[in-house]
Amino acid sequence: MTQDPSLILCSDVEGAPVRLGESVKIVSSSADGTISLSFLGQTGVVVGLVFDDPATQYPQDPLIQVRVEGLGEDLFFPEELELAPAWARSLIARHRKTTREVGRTPPHP
Repeated sequence: MTQDPSLILCSDVEGAPVRLGESVKIVSSSADGTISLSFLGQTGVVVGLVFDDPATQYPQDPLIQVRVEGLGEDLFFPEELELAPAWARSLIARHRKTTREVGRTPPHP
């Protein structure tokens, strides 16, 4: 049996970009088309934090589970939500990119 290392938390995490119960607005456009059109521009409530790679994401870079009344729930990156100043979203996005690039580096012989 393989264990899934993901952390799915329904409580606040010190250092996370949002708090549970916080109201957030989903960005109004998606350059890469990864956000469902029905969610674009909607306001919802944070209901969970998902760390699918806890070693690199915890605590500052979770996927954020947002519930939108009448639409349901979906997961968003912090920069897909209007929840922090642009400089903070940019910092998180750079951290994520750097972390993933390091993870792709082939091992040294």
